[in-house]
Amino acid sequence: MRNQIEAITQTLTGAPSFLYGTEKELNTLADDAAFPCVMLYPLQPIVVSPQVNGSVNNIFTIYIEFLYKTEFGQFTAQNEAYVQQAMYMANQFMVKAAKYRDGDGRYFRVKAGEKAKCLPVYNKFDVNTTGVGLTITLSTMYYESFS
Repeated sequence: MRNQIEAITQTLTGAPSFLYGTEKELNTLADDAAFPCVMLYPLQPIVVSPQVNGSVNNIFTIYIEFLYKTEFGQFTAQNEAYVQQAMYMANQFMVKAAKYRDGDGRYFRVKAGEKAKCLPVYNKFDVNTTGVGLTITLSTMYYESFS
């Protein structure tokens, strides 16, 4: 899952760098990161759902941040342009995740009408950053069929 998400982020406008880890790890890694940056947190609980045809669906909820480096001492209102740019990246990620191909077909299913949550993020790390955090549910399209 992590590799597929990183592959999608590498196609986003602005060619953001990609980091993966816990909040403490990301805080350390952000010190040397190139910005804009996409930060993926460890996967939240995975729903494993057996299907009638003998296969298993896996549904992942991920939390991912789209961040820009900002200057210390700036007011929240001065960073709104970064929030808008990060929101654009988050929207682009959702579209590209739904179209992402691995092998013969699409890898993820992003259900129409299912709501993802996006929240502005300010000054979260030792490196001053501004952007948005996206919580989204992704279902895998390809799964093993066990007989």
